[in-house]
Amino acid sequence: MTTTRFLLILLLLINALLFAAAQDWFGFASGESGNISIELNRENIKVLGHTPPPDAAQADDQDASEQPVGCLAWSGLSAVQNNKLISLFSAAGIQAVARDVQVASSWRVINAIPMVTHEAAELLADNMIDLGVERESIQIEETGDGKFLIVLGGSFKNKKSADRHLEAVKGKGVNASIDARNTSERRVEATVSKEKAETLLNGQSFAKRYKSCS
Repeated sequence: MTTTRFLLILLLLINALLFAAAQDWFGFASGESGNISIELNRENIKVLGHTPPPDAAQADDQDASEQPVGCLAWSGLSAVQNNKLISLFSAAGIQAVARDVQVASSWRVINAIPMVTHEAAELLADNMIDLGVERESIQIEETGDGKFLIVLGGSFKNKKSADRHLEAVKGKGVNASIDARNTSERRVEATVSKEKAETLLNGQSFAKRYKSCS
């Protein structure tokens, strides 16, 4: 092989190697090109922080937003206050109605079994006196159906007082019970939570004058 031919072959090999390197056939530029790819796609990289599971987050939101809703009633208000109350609820998209209901306003202690005649009621009253009931506390009252009740101790403004008197009467051996006297009451009822009602009525004198509808 002549020197000229050897040099020609050598130049061809060198040229082929340079061409292969330029085309990255040997993978020498993969690291740099990868870095360039990362730089160009940096906006696709997201940093993940600690976030609560979706179910837990939803439960927290529900606990914060949901409040127990029930029927609340305002009573003993003037006609102007009733109208104001209904107006405030209506403006907030809450339905409120005013209606008349029968509520217990006083309580009495009476003989458990009404008597069919006045004479029978008098005999029962005498028996109660013999058991230790004061004569002055006994009143005989005729009912609308022609029967007779023995009222013991008059009328009580709250049930606790009536219950105490009932226990005292029963302690003497008298068969007695409680008789509730009802009166008509005008009240406004709304289906709303206590928290929302108080927030909505904030500043009104009757804001917290509510009770359960039942």
